[in-house]
Amino acid sequence: MDTQQVLAQVEAAFSRGEYGRVVYSSDQYLKNHAFEPVWPQLLLWKGIALQRVNPAWQGQAISCFREGIALAGKDRPTKARLMVALAKIHAELGDCTSCEKLMKEFKRVARDRDQGVMRWAAHMWYNYGCTLDNAFRYTEAAPAFSAAVETAREFGVERMLGSALHNLGGVYLNLGRLTEAKATMQQAEVHAPGDFAAKLLSRRAEYSLAAGDLAGAQHWVTEALLHPLVDDMTRADVYFTWAQVLHRLNLTQQAYDKALQALDFAVRDMHLAGIHKLNGFLQLLGPRT
Repeated sequence: MDTQQVLAQVEAAFSRGEYGRVVYSSDQYLKNHAFEPVWPQLLLWKGIALQRVNPAWQGQAISCFREGIALAGKDRPTKARLMVALAKIHAELGDCTSCEKLMKEFKRVARDRDQGVMRWAAHMWYNYGCTLDNAFRYTEAAPAFSAAVETAREFGVERMLGSALHNLGGVYLNLGRLTEAKATMQQAEVHAPGDFAAKLLSRRAEYSLAAGDLAGAQHWVTEALLHPLVDDMTRADVYFTWAQVLHRLNLTQQAYDKALQALDFAVRDMHLAGIHKLNGFLQLLGPRT
């Protein structure tokens, strides 16, 4: 079996969701020097598979990506892809220090604007923006997401364009820049992937709340929660918006109850930024019976 057949076998197993097979097969091929040219790619798939199995494997995934980056050498497209995978973990953790270092390294890898590298640039800027966003560094997150939008447009990465616009709209909301938030949200709804539908409804609820339209916010909360594609992270965000609406209406006990429901969903999804926000909100409301 040659190196390309090995990669095809591992990628096929990953696409079928056979993550244990991916990890086992990768480990076997990583012991065989005949497949050394594709070790960085094997480490990529092994790391992503470990993440998919359980977040508890995150540390092992980080090790895979770092080793892959070191082994990639002059294969800059593979190195860039591994950096994107590593940056995604930094984003989930809000680890700005690590992601900032990685971003500097990515810029060096991308200095010649090689097409194979630049197709990952939007993903990298997006993950960097998410890292800053999850650390509540909104002023810095805005230009990062803007760079993700620009590179996604330039290199035709449509899915990342919608995601970056969606998150940029959220950052503008957090900065109180409602006019820019609304315009960006409208663009996001044109370009966002289909599985983002519930998130778009959640963002409408957040915008209505920020604009003082409490009835509108309640309407979009309902629409988002009824959407068949709503996930636990989005549920956490939506219930948090609902809790804030109730707080504005001076319904403190009901706000507290909805915030606790939001916290349950955030914990279930390991939505760390959401957990932090909700803990602060619950403390603001004070102890309840």
